[in-house]
Amino acid sequence: MAAHMSPDQAAAEVPALPGWSVQDTYAHITGISADILAGVPGNPHDPGWTAGHLSTRRGHSLAEICEEWEANGPGVEAALDDPARRRSVSAVLDAFHHGHDIRGALGRTEERHTPQAAFATALTIKIRSGPWAEAGNPPIEFATGSGGWRLGAPDAAPVAALSTSDFELSRLLIGRRSRAQMLAAGWSGDPEPIVDLLPAFGPPVTDLTE
Repeated sequence: MAAHMSPDQAAAEVPALPGWSVQDTYAHITGISADILAGVPGNPHDPGWTAGHLSTRRGHSLAEICEEWEANGPGVEAALDDPARRRSVSAVLDAFHHGHDIRGALGRTEERHTPQAAFATALTIKIRSGPWAEAGNPPIEFATGSGGWRLGAPDAAPVAALSTSDFELSRLLIGRRSRAQMLAAGWSGDPEPIVDLLPAFGPPVTDLTE
């Protein structure tokens, strides 16, 4: 995608990431790959960590940033495949979600109903299930085209259940749907007790469709 972008496309604002351009977003995911190779721990909730990815690559062209990302690819794949070296699998989710953030900035909607979306959903639920139960949050259930999941105690009735697509569920859980969008997603039961607990980041102030 990036190899054929015009300067205007590279400079386009990313609605899902206020203050960032498409090029900034590529700088961030490239920075993540560099950190994995260097063994640098990252905290996605730390603005200083993400800002460092952008400042390090300030003055680089988008082509140069993407060349770095491509060069880092084999090493990152090896690190993620090696249990002894594996760092947080959140890097996989970063690549998936920021790819769709970029598509949204460019008005593109392809690659939504794919095995990658199903994988992102299943991985997110796996990451969230332990902390959700440990926090004592009310149980909820999800159903998509690829499967069904529960967050919370297995022996209690869910307070709400949502049937949607893998793409929509993955975007909702990461923080790409506003509170109003989450409440209107088509639940059975009452999502009010849990809706503010769902997004890992956000939610955005305005509605997003990408």
